[in-house]
Amino acid sequence: MRIEQLIYMIEINQTGSISLAAEKLHVSQPNISQAIVNLEDELGVKLFKRSRFGAVPTEEGKLIISKAEEIIHKVEELRETAGFQANHLSGSLSIASVPSLCLSVLPPTLAVFKAKHIGVELVMTELDYPQIKQEVQSGKVDIGLIAESRNYEDRTTTFIREFLLESRIMACVGKNSKFAQRTSLSFEELVHQPLLLNSEFLINKLKKYGEPNILFKLGNSEASKRIIAESIAIGFYTEIGLKYDPYVQTGSIVPLEITGEDMDVIFSTLRLKGRHQSLACKEFIKELKAIIATL
Repeated sequence: MRIEQLIYMIEINQTGSISLAAEKLHVSQPNISQAIVNLEDELGVKLFKRSRFGAVPTEEGKLIISKAEEIIHKVEELRETAGFQANHLSGSLSIASVPSLCLSVLPPTLAVFKAKHIGVELVMTELDYPQIKQEVQSGKVDIGLIAESRNYEDRTTTFIREFLLESRIMACVGKNSKFAQRTSLSFEELVHQPLLLNSEFLINKLKKYGEPNILFKLGNSEASKRIIAESIAIGFYTEIGLKYDPYVQTGSIVPLEITGEDMDVIFSTLRLKGRHQSLACKEFIKELKAIIATL
């Protein structure tokens, strides 16, 4: 039995396919297939049911994969601890985050982390919530930073979430808007105004009060902020995402509370259950929480 056989087995389980596992691990499909066959012969059990639709672990396979994950976790911890004791972390860490955190706590976190751990290659991607879940699920990123409604319940058991902070969604108007002197807006008022909106979560909330007047469907871009600042449409951002926004700091955009619905959101880390959490990942989360604590 070899370490790479355990890694192959775990990757096939996560991807549901020998070919996808081979592609991700940069190993030829015949080699990974033969390695699994050899392991099955050695253990005397069938690990996977193979079909043209993919590879599904048998009941015996599930138990063995679980043990294999524990072994690989320990091996990774051993390697990382040795590197950490030598006063350097290495390898890569891929992160996918919602825009709100990219605009607020992530820049200082990345700066502090990179200064302490220059040997770690950081890969940072800004995505929306569904894309982040998909990237974490596929194993393309190590950790996702997401925002979900406070009342959202995910019934899947695929992910591990870790709380970061709570914030709320604000309605943003231009300084020349007729609402600029207000402190809040209701959903009844918002639904009839020109809106800059691409969030299904918000669209569904607005539809309780009528058909939303969506003028543009744009993401968190410079164009979006310009449109709001010119009072062409009302946009929506989290309070944490607006904390250091130059448009808000100069008064070009005015954030207003939204009444009539619970607009609180929870920011969390998102990891794939069963996937090893590296020391680099743990150190990054520690630095992120330290920055959040200063807000």
